[in-house]
Amino acid sequence: SMISFVRRAEDPRDFVVVACNFTPVVRQGYRIGVPQAGFYREIFNSDSSFYAGSNVGNFPGCSAAKVSHHGRPASLAMTLPPLSIVVLKPDL
Repeated sequence: SMISFVRRAEDPRDFVVVACNFTPVVRQGYRIGVPQAGFYREIFNSDSSFYAGSNVGNFPGCSAAKVSHHGRPASLAMTLPPLSIVVLKPDL
């Protein structure tokens, strides 16, 4: 019921992380693997009040630690809103 993936641009250093929660339950501290440590800005949240959602999320973003997960060198412990899609982009 959860899926996350990395979407890269033509320049592989330019990417976003997409996380989807297809359950009606908020997931606090949900860990996903990411390509690098650092701050990731939440650039889209389908649960935002802007879209008539409950406004659960990670605004303005969250930090990825050098804790490997899902075969990636770093990971985010994030909040995934219910029935939503969240897109994060690393600050370079």
